[in-house]
Amino acid sequence: MKTKIVILIDALGFAIAERNGFAPSCLPAKARLRTVLGFSQAALASIFTGLTPDRHGLWMMYSFAERESPFAWLSLIPRSVSERRLWLRRLIRWKLAAVDSVRGYYSLYDVPREVFPYLDIPARGDIFAPRGAKGIPTVFDWFEENRVPSLVWDYRTEEALAFDELHEAVRGGKAAFYLLYTAALDSDLHRYGTEAPRIGEHLAWYRDRIERVAASARSVEEADILVFGDHGMCDVKSYVDIMRGVEALGLGIGRDYVPFYDSTMARFRIRSSRARNALGKLLSEQGGGRVMSPSEMAELGVAFPDGRFGDIVFLADPGVVIRPSFMGSEPIAGMHGYDPAEDRMYSIILSNLALPAPEMSICDVARLICPGIRSGSAGEAP
Repeated sequence: MKTKIVILIDALGFAIAERNGFAPSCLPAKARLRTVLGFSQAALASIFTGLTPDRHGLWMMYSFAERESPFAWLSLIPRSVSERRLWLRRLIRWKLAAVDSVRGYYSLYDVPREVFPYLDIPARGDIFAPRGAKGIPTVFDWFEENRVPSLVWDYRTEEALAFDELHEAVRGGKAAFYLLYTAALDSDLHRYGTEAPRIGEHLAWYRDRIERVAASARSVEEADILVFGDHGMCDVKSYVDIMRGVEALGLGIGRDYVPFYDSTMARFRIRSSRARNALGKLLSEQGGGRVMSPSEMAELGVAFPDGRFGDIVFLADPGVVIRPSFMGSEPIAGMHGYDPAEDRMYSIILSNLALPAPEMSICDVARLICPGIRSGSAGEAP
């Protein structure tokens, strides 16, 4: 097969790219790329499988446990022991790796001890490797099955080193498929916002590196090149405190409900009619966002009738961040995870190939990477 080079830049938004004139000369084709509702885990799984989250099943980093939670043992640890204790966090990570076989990316964030025993980690495989999506075929499975020599750089490799190694590998013709993923731009956008001079400088650095890789490819053998992001980014304008209102209801965690406060979504597993009524009323009157209806979630491809990701989901308005949350207490300048219809949530795709439409979905990308990939759904045979 013809050599293919894929560069996936986390948070490479269409508006951000346009504002900063990000247009590598080697990639004349351009399209807007609509993301899925959620964060990078959902987007990456949709990119690599070609499926929406309700079909690949990897919507959020944490789901509510349907059976035994891998964190259930934490209820045996005395409550006087803080979840922030370094030895306890190391023990949690050891158990997840050695006992639960979690190979993918996750973070413990600031999830409270009393909530952990009701949570699960759905993405246990490494999404950047074969068999990484719970039995659903990914582009990495396709390349392995077809014995295509591949090289992959992900978040575990520092960005500059990854680009240097990609350049050398392409120049040496070491594989037929190359994929480089970097989250460094996403980190800068969270910290500085979309309009900081640092963002333009970072994009200029990417442009130079991409053109260098493309030049090396041309010197050996012409390659198909795809450069794209997984979502855009909004500047944070305000905060909303949902936790305080929920806690004032006097409901019991575990008995009545289980909460998960993300940066732009508050999700609740309901365990009593009292909680359903009280939370429903509180959240319907909460400013700064809305409770998502079942029909809206189905339309966005994030409907899970079994409630594994929440029976009630509150989605913040673009530019609004839920604070405090389980994601930490430090202020941030930029955030994503909003309604995909928001213009600033669109990503961009650039290529030296003709693209099928001026606007695409990230679910279309898998078939650009490998047209022969098969589709499946969570729980189906691949």
